[in-house]
Amino acid sequence: MEFGLSRVSEMMVKSARDFCSREVPRIDAHMMEHDDYPQDLMQTYARARMLGLVVPKEYGGVGTTNLNFILLCEELGRTGSTCFMPMMMNNSVAETIHFSGSEEVKKKFIPPLCDGTAWATTAFTEPGTGSDPRALTSTAERDGDGFVLNGTKRFISMGNKPGYGIYYCRDTSLQGEKKDVTAFVVDKKSEGYSCSGHYKMMGLEGSDTCDVFLKNVRVPKENILGQPGDGFRILLRWIAGERIQQGASMVGAGQAALDESIKYCKERVVGKTPIGYMQGFTWMLAEMKSKLEACRLMVLKAVWKWDEGQPFETDSSELKVFTTPTIQEITRMAVQIHGSYGYSKEYKVERLHRLAMHQGVVASSLEINKTIAGMALLRS
Repeated sequence: MEFGLSRVSEMMVKSARDFCSREVPRIDAHMMEHDDYPQDLMQTYARARMLGLVVPKEYGGVGTTNLNFILLCEELGRTGSTCFMPMMMNNSVAETIHFSGSEEVKKKFIPPLCDGTAWATTAFTEPGTGSDPRALTSTAERDGDGFVLNGTKRFISMGNKPGYGIYYCRDTSLQGEKKDVTAFVVDKKSEGYSCSGHYKMMGLEGSDTCDVFLKNVRVPKENILGQPGDGFRILLRWIAGERIQQGASMVGAGQAALDESIKYCKERVVGKTPIGYMQGFTWMLAEMKSKLEACRLMVLKAVWKWDEGQPFETDSSELKVFTTPTIQEITRMAVQIHGSYGYSKEYKVERLHRLAMHQGVVASSLEINKTIAGMALLRS
């Protein structure tokens, strides 16, 4: 069992760390001022070779491993900025199209997601459902050589940015609860495609999440991923990968919370003694570090299975079940260590704590993952 990183992985981590130091402050300042991503964000990632990470080079990708992908997610997570979300989305959607798409679909849609000219989107959630395909109301009706899509999608990240998305709709020509969901690649410039303004979130400042309205949006049959009715299977695999990527970015946020706490414990002096040398604070730091390492190891185990071609869906749910409350507690302890300063927006830990709260409800809820992980044990 190897615990060290390869030379390639170490180089990619260093490159990502340099990127975060050089580019993220500028990106984050724009997001804070305009409450939106910079228009050139995807090109910035493309120049840094942070898009198409696991996609083969023949489609414009980098051709590296999922391990290296999540190592970059962790580095971006350390910044406390939410600019990691579009990077993760472009990478995961490109990987999903490569895994499930026809050769024609791969050649058409993957390169723009790798060169930064397109923003990716995934859209399953609706006003009435976020997990249950039986409650899906958006429809895809066959019409000649294509389909006509109608419905509303909710909380869709980058839904109003130019590019492509994978949209999951109930295929009216099919029968069966989970077997009638089909995945379509949709051009967001299509006639009949429109969006609401974006939601104001507790955290995730500057992120772009909106409702998407599909009104007679025409999609050619060639844009189906997999086969008709494969949609829910494709979604489950995609979201399992998203949970690992999200877990890695939250490990990064937890590491930042620990780093900020160590720094504060050395600088804050009470009675001529840095507070870090007081037993209560020392114990809190030790607890934060131990919990953080457990989360990191779970992420690494799950992504190792992914790269080895082993089933990783249950592992990603177990990862979410453990890391969600654990990282949230680590960031809460960081706020507590900082005292009243921790509740101030002048200190990074306040933002990290709000960022960590999204893990429980985004990329499938904590509770649904408890059900997935528990049922897997019963089936075994």
